[in-house]
Amino acid sequence: MATNHQGTMDNYLLRRPKNVAAWALKAKQRPLTVSNAPYTAPPKGHVAIQVIDVAINPIDWIMQESDLFGLQYPAIFGCDVAGEIIEVADDVRDLHAGQRVIAHCNGYSARDASHGAFQKCAIVPKNAVAELPYGIATSIGVVLPLGISTAAAGLYQKTFLELPFPSEQPEALGRTVLIWGGSSSVGSCAIQLAVASGAEVITTASSRNFDYCRKLGAAQCFDYHDKNVEDSIIAALKGKTVAGAYHAVGSEDATRACARILDQSQGKAIVVTVRGVPKGLPSSVRAKSISSSTIFSNEVGPYIWRTFLPRALQTGTIVPAPDPKIVGEELRSVQLGLDKQKAGVSAAKIVVSNISQAGYRHRPLQTTPAWH
Repeated sequence: MATNHQGTMDNYLLRRPKNVAAWALKAKQRPLTVSNAPYTAPPKGHVAIQVIDVAINPIDWIMQESDLFGLQYPAIFGCDVAGEIIEVADDVRDLHAGQRVIAHCNGYSARDASHGAFQKCAIVPKNAVAELPYGIATSIGVVLPLGISTAAAGLYQKTFLELPFPSEQPEALGRTVLIWGGSSSVGSCAIQLAVASGAEVITTASSRNFDYCRKLGAAQCFDYHDKNVEDSIIAALKGKTVAGAYHAVGSEDATRACARILDQSQGKAIVVTVRGVPKGLPSSVRAKSISSSTIFSNEVGPYIWRTFLPRALQTGTIVPAPDPKIVGEELRSVQLGLDKQKAGVSAAKIVVSNISQAGYRHRPLQTTPAWH
């Protein structure tokens, strides 16, 4: 019996994946250091994902430069992953090992390195995971996670815009949403989600990205470089009822522009913003700052990620956008990805591919050791 027990234990340990990560060994360190990392079995309500591709967001290079959230170091940055589930916790019933997925890692809010994206094996809450259809490459699907969560946080949470939840065949809402920065990662997701909620969308972008925004569902586009852009949008909103404004990208001046537009329009006078709330807004307009992680403490996160998104990706109701811009392969290229994102991109998202290869599809890990 002892021999069988030891053999089972050795077999289990051998089947556990070797993990490697791009570490921030201390605050404001650059470049990241690629080194071994422990593999963590998923706790209750979580899954382990073998990461194939990662996408880079502005928050990632901001974290490297400023230590915005005061993480414990060494730390693993990153939010967006696509890959394959290799292990699920005992209580997870709607996901299983071997599934291709995209996921929103919560390392910044969890303050736990095992939850960061920039590693070969990441731990993710099950309610931040969506199955990825085989017709969508992981390097394409990976552009969505943080953008989807951030867009949903502003569009659906109580005391924010509070739109009806999205569906594949929405009823016309009779309301218009202004999205400032429609060609950005968050803006691209916000356009699609708002349209799937039955809203009309008016957006701003560079004129070269107008067609891109229209393909995502925007009814009208305005060039934010135009000195008369506020007056033009106010005129376009005449006779319409607004459901609020979503400031997806840009400086505090863009938030103020949204507020001034709503002050001159009919409907819900609230601006939700990915930045802090600035001073100097019209007294008639409320403004709220968005945190993507809050949707996982209420009904929004589970609905968007587990109910709506898997089917929406299958039917094309939601398409991965913006397009990926692959800048390198493997964890050694993550620092390049951070630098490229900081330098700026337009209607594109920085992606690092081939973080690891899916090698556990036909031999999924057990949730608990066989000797338990």
